Amino acid sequence: MQTRFALSRNVATAVLAVSLSSLCLAQPAPAPSRSRVTFTKVKPEMLNEWLDLQKNEVVPALKKGGIKSQTVYATTLFGDGFEYSTITPFGKFAEFDDQGPVVKALGTAAAARLGEKIRKCIVSTTSYVITRQDDLSNVPDGATLNRISTTRVRVAPGKMNDYLNLVKTEVTPAFKKAKITLVVNRRGLGTNANDLNFTTPLDKYAELDGPSPFLKALGQDVLTKLEPRLASMSAGFETIVRTRQADLSF
Repeated sequence: MQTRFALSRNVATAVLAVSLSSLCLAQPAPAPSRSRVTFTKVKPEMLNEWLDLQKNEVVPALKKGGIKSQTVYATTLFGDGFEYSTITPFGKFAEFDDQGPVVKALGTAAAARLGEKIRKCIVSTTSYVITRQDDLSNVPDGATLNRISTTRVRVAPGKMNDYLNLVKTEVTPAFKKAKITLVVNRRGLGTNANDLNFTTPLDKYAELDGPSPFLKALGQDVLTKLEPRLASMSAGFETIVRTRQADLSF
């Protein structure tokens, strides 16, 4: 009897373990942190008009049309002048099958009129998708990045997994230990998918005179050893400083 009871108990335990394992496997993976990034080149002579349109007409329409947040940065001092980047998080690509938020808020005719006024102010726009690499980033809760330094790295073909793993194991832990903010995004649709963005905050331009966030986090010895390994897997990079536009962000 005891043997039979023990056998039944073991079988029940095994079945329960398999069931729990199946439930864990069946749970959906967390949704990726994706955003649409739009770069807008504004005509210098139309800058004030464009800013007024964004502040007084576009932002209210976006809010009314269901957009929960967007962050707008202006390229300042270092980078292309009169260039603005708008970062808008989204959940699923299916959202783009619906009417745009401005059309939802204003109706087709009014949205078209607003679009015509905006087009007169700009030289060009381009958009692409970024996906935040959460396991490579160190972002304190509630952190607002008012001025940022973003380095775009083009990873060599076939080297992306190795590059990401090196950042994950060697770079990110150092940033977490040093309590320094680091946001890593991978570019996607609309641009080169071999590009990564590394973003760190810049409170004052004077910080550019001192050691970089990577040097602060890693230390000179580790950085010296790591740089050749990272460089061997990349094909160039560029760094641009941008400033958050509070009156266009929400």
